[in-house]
Amino acid sequence: MRALTKPLADWEFLLADPAPDAAPPPGVPPLLRLRALRATAVTAWTYRRHGWGRARLLLEGARPAPGAWHPRELPPVVSVHLARRQVFWSQSVLRVLMPRADCLPRSLALARCLSALGLPAEVCVARALTSTFEKDTFHAWTEIHGTVLNDNQDVTVGYRVLRRIGSSHLTDAPAAPGRRPGLAP
Repeated sequence: MRALTKPLADWEFLLADPAPDAAPPPGVPPLLRLRALRATAVTAWTYRRHGWGRARLLLEGARPAPGAWHPRELPPVVSVHLARRQVFWSQSVLRVLMPRADCLPRSLALARCLSALGLPAEVCVARALTSTFEKDTFHAWTEIHGTVLNDNQDVTVGYRVLRRIGSSHLTDAPAAPGRRPGLAP
């Protein structure tokens, strides 16, 4: 009976939250999740049809979907926790559209999904410090508040970041006057 009432409770330990004592993140409304997954699909389709340049422009111009959180509304710990819970959804949509996607389209699609939710995600494109295979020379991953989401956190040790790409609408701009960062309106 327990498995029927809380099916995800047994899998919470796989999320590897940065602060185990932190409060759980807010739930994502179904319509907002659908909009974020649509952004994932559009990014994958654009990358497949038109390449890196057009997909990058989609990410740089991404705006939060209606009903999304404002970039400074959630504290960084909660934002990371919420973003980790969205990786599965985004990568599932991408797997259907591009079964053999490399790191770059996976990272672009995840960052665009998180941007639709109002989270300030960015794609890091990096070059390996040392490499034995030509294929492993470049790599990409998605970060939010300096935390790697779709790769091992230690990936930053073996690579030098060449470029960070994120939405210009979700930068860490100062909070509006009279409003403290991290608090809902």
